[in-house]
Amino acid sequence: MQQRSVALLIESSNEYARGLLRGVLRYQEEFGRWKVDLPEQHRGADPPSWLRRYPGDGILARIETDKIAQAVRATGLPTIDLSAARRLPDIPWLETDDQQIADLAVEHFRERGLRTLAFCGETEFNWACWRRDAFVAAAGARGLEVSVYDIPPETPRTTWARQRPKLLRWIRDLPSPCGLMAAYDSLARRILDLCDEAGRSVPDSIAVLGVDDDPLLCRLASPPLTSVIPDAEQAGYVAAELLEKMMDGAVVPATGTLLPPIGISTRRSTDTVAVDDPEIENAARYILANACSGIRVGDVVATTSMTRRALELRFKAMLGKTPHEMIVATRIQRAERLLRETSFPLDLIARRCGIEHAEYLSVMFRKQRGITPGKYRDSFR
Repeated sequence: MQQRSVALLIESSNEYARGLLRGVLRYQEEFGRWKVDLPEQHRGADPPSWLRRYPGDGILARIETDKIAQAVRATGLPTIDLSAARRLPDIPWLETDDQQIADLAVEHFRERGLRTLAFCGETEFNWACWRRDAFVAAAGARGLEVSVYDIPPETPRTTWARQRPKLLRWIRDLPSPCGLMAAYDSLARRILDLCDEAGRSVPDSIAVLGVDDDPLLCRLASPPLTSVIPDAEQAGYVAAELLEKMMDGAVVPATGTLLPPIGISTRRSTDTVAVDDPEIENAARYILANACSGIRVGDVVATTSMTRRALELRFKAMLGKTPHEMIVATRIQRAERLLRETSFPLDLIARRCGIEHAEYLSVMFRKQRGITPGKYRDSFR
């Protein structure tokens, strides 16, 4: 079959966009039918001049501006939009599911006993507004309060230098303890810096969570940043599949495809427990500190003055899960991080998660996540 030429108007300057490119690459490696044209550009950059006379067969684009929209429209080529800006509402588009991202974030905070939440985003971006609205709705459905700070689009009157002191005052005024979700990782890093300046300790006074799970940004943050992991690679792969259908002559409806997030990469910025019961708080902190050292529920019971049954009932009432469930969740989170960030064999990962055998980890992982550890690791390669 004849090789097709596809233009990728996707930046490589952020982790989400690089994930999209990895998904396109995976599709290309599986089917090998595309010649890819990929200009080096930043997000929202003007379209390359060669696009006006592009002799290709299709386009995958992040259509962030009217200039990009006009240039893409002028080609008349089959196109999939990978932006939330919706500059061309009559073509198919793909996005991450912001409702599910918000649900994960709210539940993450709730499981740590946090009852007061906050959200910071930028109104310039549709996805940030959708994320905000979904976060407020998810928190409200659980009876939790939310404070919102919206950063307006940057103009000479609304530069970051002007916004910074306002955001600092908002952070200073947030109740303690509080769980704060930032719309994306780079903004979360700024918030971590402002928390330090405001004298608010992270995570005990304010637990901070971002979105995109950029490994360098998150691991270099102080403290390391917890982040929701969108499935950008799968979005890129599905977009490539849809574009192939369009280039084959199929009619793809001008509707959206929402991709659910993979999960949360838990790091120190949310490593806290906030409940009014000192014994439950101590028990939960003991689990977070020792779950990967092979502890059992009996060890947790021994840190309290309660019977096992009483501990389980009070623990679940306050944190939404039993001590055993928290031990398992903490081990699985450690396993996920090691699978993503290392090439350790499974038996070593199991030991580092407090599990005696790799087989036990595989069974536990599949039960909790619905896939094997190997398939989970492969999705990040």
